Amino acid sequence: MLSFLFAVYLFQAAYIDLYNQGHMLLEQGKPKEAEVVLKEAASLNPKHIPTLKDLSESYVKLNRLPEAVEQYEKIVDINHGDVNARGRLAELYSWAGNHDKSIVTYRDALEIDPKNLGLKTGLATVLRWSHRHDEAERLYKEALQSDPENRDALKGLAKTYSMTGNLSTAVAILEKSITIYREDAELHKELGTALAWQKDYKNAILSLKKAIEISPDYIDAYRTLGDVYLWMKSYPQAIDAYKRGTDIEPNNIENHLHIAKAYRQAGDARMAEESVKAALRIDPSAPQAIDLLQELRGTGEYRVRERIGNAVEHAAFMFVFILLFFTYRSRRRMLRRRHRLYFYFTNIILPVLVLITFISFMSKGRLTQWMDAAVIEDITEAVLLFALGTSLLALLWAEHRSHDFMKMVILAVGAHPDDIELGCGGFVMKAKDSGARVYGLIMTRGEKGAEEKRDREEEFRRAAKFMGLDDFWMMDFPDTALKDSISQMKDAIEEKIKETGATLILTHTKIDIHSDHQAVFEATKVAARNISVLCYEDVSTPREFVPNYFVDVTGYIEDKMKLITFHKTQENKTYMDPEVIKGRAAHRGLHGGVQYAEAYRIHKLLR
Repeated sequence: MLSFLFAVYLFQAAYIDLYNQGHMLLEQGKPKEAEVVLKEAASLNPKHIPTLKDLSESYVKLNRLPEAVEQYEKIVDINHGDVNARGRLAELYSWAGNHDKSIVTYRDALEIDPKNLGLKTGLATVLRWSHRHDEAERLYKEALQSDPENRDALKGLAKTYSMTGNLSTAVAILEKSITIYREDAELHKELGTALAWQKDYKNAILSLKKAIEISPDYIDAYRTLGDVYLWMKSYPQAIDAYKRGTDIEPNNIENHLHIAKAYRQAGDARMAEESVKAALRIDPSAPQAIDLLQELRGTGEYRVRERIGNAVEHAAFMFVFILLFFTYRSRRRMLRRRHRLYFYFTNIILPVLVLITFISFMSKGRLTQWMDAAVIEDITEAVLLFALGTSLLALLWAEHRSHDFMKMVILAVGAHPDDIELGCGGFVMKAKDSGARVYGLIMTRGEKGAEEKRDREEEFRRAAKFMGLDDFWMMDFPDTALKDSISQMKDAIEEKIKETGATLILTHTKIDIHSDHQAVFEATKVAARNISVLCYEDVSTPREFVPNYFVDVTGYIEDKMKLITFHKTQENKTYMDPEVIKGRAAHRGLHGGVQYAEAYRIHKLLR
């Protein structure tokens, strides 16, 4: 028993010691170090509320509000009656921008402690932020009935009146508040703001200067003072006020942008640009700074000549980008597996060139803060020229690698949604990649092969997209009963031959043991009287099938295996195993003298 108690004592001592360390680090202004220690303490005792509170505060100081919220949610779960914890959680919700949750949490806390003025003013403030001014006003007034000198309620009520345009009442409340709290810098600042909105600039400046006198590092007061001077068109004073704010917070982008706008209004475009560049050095991706810099460069020393040059550069970029895009789009699949260099070219080099060209164009204006504009222009022009030349070479390469397939128009005809993929999927992709136009025609929607007909339809659509078919059609003849529809299928095939201008038909063989496959062959045989017909080998093709034409699909076997996987409704069938597909292709490759092949029987071959 004693050993157990001693172990408990040591355990408690361990997390208490860690908590004390973390608390001390937090008080020393080291939230990152405090976080590490406090997390370890929380792992030892997840329900130690002081640890969770300090951990939350460390997250607040690190500006990681979601994690801070998470800790206080744990505290509330542990102790439902902790009103202060609920209040702090509501406050954190509001800081994180989740005003709805904040309002709900404040109301829950007030149900426990209806007379808590801190909760009441906190709720009113969130309601004010949510533009629910009437509710906010009511709650502030309730708080003031209980405590007429409540500072938060006085400030909040004044701000509410200011936001709703009742400036005279706001000023009156603030002036009354200042008689009570003479050294409250925020009250003086809010009074200055309200007076400025009333266009009482003289007294507004006095109030703002008083706020600064009380709190010399009050950056919001400097910013508001600058705004007032700007409204008065007293540009040097405005710039000076903004700069004093920048001295306090050198990395505050907003301060630099205020200075830039003041210089701009004063007509000093050069100094305005320098202030924007200072902001961009802090955050090169700051959208407001980028937009302002672009606006500035449309005025002042940036004349018509530069605008014309930019317009020409825009046009050159768009031309190169479009050329690269269509080169990549039209040729990205062609010969990509058989020619490794082309694979690297189309799949790596061209996309990288597109990216470089885009970045060089879009970032040109933003880079002038680090690099001379002339150097940037030279780099941009070189990239554009290189991209243009490379794209032209890509087109020439693609055309050189194309062959007679480009003259072909192929119509692949199958009975069911997976027949084309199984029988001639490799040939179809190879021909398409090499420049042929390829179309697909399926006679049924395979309704007997799946619970939902639309499942098989969607599977074929995905497969058709993967094969790159120029177009495809799915007829609605009855699955497993095509022998009764040969005449209608013939008409459909004739129509698509005429529509596509097909010069080659790929379809089932006449000796296929599947009655639907036989029927499709019979219909095709009649419809394709004047064009070439190749009969592909299918899973139901008997051993009597003797191929006399082989297509090398070595570079496409992996794609064909992937193609089969689109048909999820058929994956339980042995012949739909990708490895079975690969084995059959290897077997036919031996006959064709290549690694992998598809086998065909020539029904009719016209030259």
